[in-house]
Amino acid sequence: MSFIGKEDARFVHKLFKKYYFESRDEIYVPERLPEREFGYFTFMEKIMIRHMSFNNPKELKDALVDKAPLHVYHSSAFYKYPRAPMDQKGWLGSELAFDIDADHLKTPCKKKHDFKICKACMLAYPVEAERCSKCGGPLEKVEWVCDKCLESAKAEALKLLEILEEDLGFEKIRMAFSGNRGYHLIVSDKQVLELSQQERKEIIDYITGTGLDLRILGLGGRRIKAEIAPDIADPGWRGRIARSSLQLMLAADPERLYELTEDKKAYSVKEELEKAKELLSDNVPWGALKPSTVKLLAEAAREDAASHIDVVVTQDTHRLIRLGNSLNGKTGLKAQLIDPNDLDGFDPAWSSVALPMDEEIHVKVIRSQEVRLKGFELAPISNKIVRLPLAAAALLLCRGVATLP
Repeated sequence: MSFIGKEDARFVHKLFKKYYFESRDEIYVPERLPEREFGYFTFMEKIMIRHMSFNNPKELKDALVDKAPLHVYHSSAFYKYPRAPMDQKGWLGSELAFDIDADHLKTPCKKKHDFKICKACMLAYPVEAERCSKCGGPLEKVEWVCDKCLESAKAEALKLLEILEEDLGFEKIRMAFSGNRGYHLIVSDKQVLELSQQERKEIIDYITGTGLDLRILGLGGRRIKAEIAPDIADPGWRGRIARSSLQLMLAADPERLYELTEDKKAYSVKEELEKAKELLSDNVPWGALKPSTVKLLAEAAREDAASHIDVVVTQDTHRLIRLGNSLNGKTGLKAQLIDPNDLDGFDPAWSSVALPMDEEIHVKVIRSQEVRLKGFELAPISNKIVRLPLAAAALLLCRGVATLP
């Protein structure tokens, strides 16, 4: 979605400009700044300007205050000539970037809170609608983000962080909330900088569990031997499969198993799992399950334990990533940098609110789902003029579901 009217865009642009002026010291300055390419989207035309570079932090921050962009990005790559065309930049290496987006996850709430809008008639429609019933014009889809979406994204980020630190041994990990519906993790350990796309693909396969052979884990064949089957205390994917299998067995939820495997056998193993639970000690009683059930459970565990990342982002050695602590033009929220140790308790609806909450303005809301920002809550509403804190008003204006009256 985009702003409904030009005045809406101008109003939010002023808020962004004030933020960059007052919070310039909070803006993240990437390492090896002069070797990075920068790009940004303008507010009014929504044109992307790129192939920029800055020699020092002051140049970067002055540009943000001057332009107050809708979105601003920097390259994960380092270049000899960052202002040159792509084929002439002179690639020097690239950080390893990961993107987790709630829109790519199988969240059951997605179907419930997305909808469409006719910006010309300012009417809301179900997501299945194709045309406005009043003017016959096209509709724009609104992909809402709720607390459940954000919790799902955080769960994926936590899984990814565990794999990066414990399995792969990376130490220099930068993390940020995207300012909208996901998380970015950037690895800058020296050993990753010159990895090829194929080498990055191998890391992707490990993180997602792609190609994981159950026979190597001791879970293939007609008879499962407890001494070689995965144990919850094992390192790497062996332990991950065992721990996830144990949780799935305890839940014995056919719907969850089917969601993870898309195998209809999931609906016929509940009784078998319930009986096996009686034999639980300190590990999954693999030997008490039929080989076909072991396979189903292990496949479900693999899908459950994998981190669901955007593989295109990680394999791309020239990727532009959102600048830490900049504002996201889809929400007005901050792409908040996060200490990885604090991720579990991070609440984007509190920590990422950067625009004022103590000033208010009236907006006409076409339709809005629930909004929660820094203690303020707005219940779902439609076709109503309301007075909101600036941060909440900006979020609705940026999403294109409200306009200035």
